[in-house]
Amino acid sequence: METTPKNKFKSLIKEIFNLPVWIKQIIYLELKKEFETAEIKSFFDLTTKDNCFQLYRPKLTYAGRKETEKKTGKYQEEVYNLLEGAFQELSIIEIAIANQWNLYECAKHFLNAIDQDLIVKPTSTFIKGTALYMGGRIRLGEYFVKIDKINMEQLDEALRNQKHLEDSLGDRPGLAEILINLGFLTKHDTEGILFLKKDCKKYFNPENSDLKN
Repeated sequence: METTPKNKFKSLIKEIFNLPVWIKQIIYLELKKEFETAEIKSFFDLTTKDNCFQLYRPKLTYAGRKETEKKTGKYQEEVYNLLEGAFQELSIIEIAIANQWNLYECAKHFLNAIDQDLIVKPTSTFIKGTALYMGGRIRLGEYFVKIDKINMEQLDEALRNQKHLEDSLGDRPGLAEILINLGFLTKHDTEGILFLKKDCKKYFNPENSDLKN
C-alpha cells in the first residue's frame, strides 16, 4: 500500500469540489434523480458521518499496533494492508481505494482483523451491521436485527412465512418483501441497503492517472 493512500480519496473529493458550480449542479441533479428513482433517498438521509461504514476509521488494538510495528507474518497480506491503513488513521473508503478493493473485500478483511483481535470492534450497531452484511457474514434479516430495526421473533415469523409460501406456491419470495408485507419494515427501510449490497462488489477504477497506483 502506498505511504500516502489518503491522497487518492482526498484528490477525488477535491477535484469534485473544485468543479464550477454550474457543473456540480448537474451532478447533483443526476444523483438526486438516481437516488429517488431507486427509492433509496430516505436510506441515505439517515446516514451520517458517524454511522456510515465507509467513513469509519478502524482502530488498532494493542496486538494490532504491535503487529503493525513488527510483523510476525502470521496473517494474510490483506490483513496487514488493513492494519497499515488503520495505523495511518484512514477510513474504510480510503483503505479500499488505496488497495484497489471493493467494499465487500474491504469489509471481509476488516472483519477478519477483528476476529484476530487486531482491530477494535465498532461501538455503532449500524456500522457493525453494515460491515457484517457487506462482508457476507450475515443475511438481510440478521442485518435488520443487528441494527435494531426488528427483533428475532419478527425475523423468525418472516422466515416461517417465507418457508410456507415456498412450500405452497413453489416459489421463494424475497425476505425483504415478506418483512414489508408483515408490516415489520417499509420499502424505504429495505431498498437502500439492498442497493448498497448490490453494488458492494463493484470496483472503483479512477480514470485519472493521478489517482491510480
